[in-house]
Amino acid sequence: MLTLLINLSDVSAANSSFNTTSLGKSAGTIKSYVETKHAVPETVTVAGQHVTSAQYLYLLTSTVQNINTGKAAPVTLKNVSEPTNPSETVTSGTLTKSEYLSVAGQLNTYMNTNAGIPNYVSTSLGNMRYENLVYTYSMILNFYTTQNRLPNTVSVSPWITTPEGSPMGFNAQSTVDSIGYSEAKFRDVQGQSSPTVMDKVGYGDCWADSGWLYNKLSAAGVPVRIMETSSGGLYYLHRWVQINVGNEWQTWNYAKYNSQHCGALGSGFFVVKSSV
Repeated sequence: MLTLLINLSDVSAANSSFNTTSLGKSAGTIKSYVETKHAVPETVTVAGQHVTSAQYLYLLTSTVQNINTGKAAPVTLKNVSEPTNPSETVTSGTLTKSEYLSVAGQLNTYMNTNAGIPNYVSTSLGNMRYENLVYTYSMILNFYTTQNRLPNTVSVSPWITTPEGSPMGFNAQSTVDSIGYSEAKFRDVQGQSSPTVMDKVGYGDCWADSGWLYNKLSAAGVPVRIMETSSGGLYYLHRWVQINVGNEWQTWNYAKYNSQHCGALGSGFFVVKSSV
């Protein structure tokens, strides 16, 4: 279990109420934690009290709403349960101030009514899961603490999970994209099949390229496997990679990064190597 200790002198332990100053102090700590660990802590110890990440999200969204309306009253801690089956379809982009305030309102209405967090919240960028919401509202409140105003926009990135459902982190998509654009620089030259050599000379065939992608993606924690054709005449022995960042394996998006290499060819395939 991940537990984050935060010393907040402005928390009233008697009635479990948290003012804007105290939550602002914690927001920066949570923001840094997520950016370092790529995870949200399961519990947060606040002045001797154990606060779950679900409860913490309620405190964050309530405080952001209070700031927007000029309300100075502290927020009282509520019993809020985590979602039972969190999911996400969000793409990278920004939420405007009006939208993240609207989302905060939707969340608070749901939490007050159901004493829990929904599996996702709909936004203009897609559905957001609760870990991403904790990180996003920590960023918002941290910005307020340092700038004395709410941000006009907030950046959002996908919170990608492994096939087993464990989170890879808020910036996993940027990691995948970084590897993709790096791979695109390698020329497709037949006969050079070593990923190590390809890294040095700048070219290689599909065996070298799939090995290079496998090494980089698996090292970054991205579930990846090397595929090979089992038939297909001219394309026999062709290799490519697939990744799994949700519920199914998908062929690496070579076209997205303008790669000189390609995905599946031939009429059949089998798994050569898998990181999971």
